[in-house]
Amino acid sequence: MQSGDFIVPARSWRNIREVAGAVRESLGLSKQLRVPAVEIIEEVLDQRLDLLSFQLGSFEEMGSAEGLTCPNGTFIMLREDVYHKASEGDPRARFTTIHELGHWVMHTNIPLARSARSQKIAAYKLAEPQANQFAAEFLMPTTFVSRGDNEQDLMTRFGVSFYAARHRLSYLRKEGLI
Repeated sequence: MQSGDFIVPARSWRNIREVAGAVRESLGLSKQLRVPAVEIIEEVLDQRLDLLSFQLGSFEEMGSAEGLTCPNGTFIMLREDVYHKASEGDPRARFTTIHELGHWVMHTNIPLARSARSQKIAAYKLAEPQANQFAAEFLMPTTFVSRGDNEQDLMTRFGVSFYAARHRLSYLRKEGLI
């Protein structure tokens, strides 16, 4: 469990896969391998659809927080350096951006309870693992991954980091999805 996490309504990883797929489809991205992470939030959800306000925060303002999603869904904020890196295609920053989208999609206007470090709470009941799973599902859909793929294949295909690709392949193989 990550310190500072929030307890949220439980979601199965299958449910999160379905949610991520539905969001991709609603944005017209179901057939697209590499999705434009920043543009989804900044240009589509903010400027075109006016569903939220996309904001940039300074390092002084945000500190170690790379992104922040308002619990009532009014804004998603990225730290300026993360925004610039994501705009340039940096794999980790792109993951962070879609992680924040996951919070907005799954954790807007729901009851949140701060977890304590001493609590042992299953990952499927915590906001951060759910948002990480959403980002993995959104950026690397199962339909575009095959049994013979390796980390480099996913890194090239989806613009993700080695760590994200390794974790994704391990998860998909463990679950028998590839």
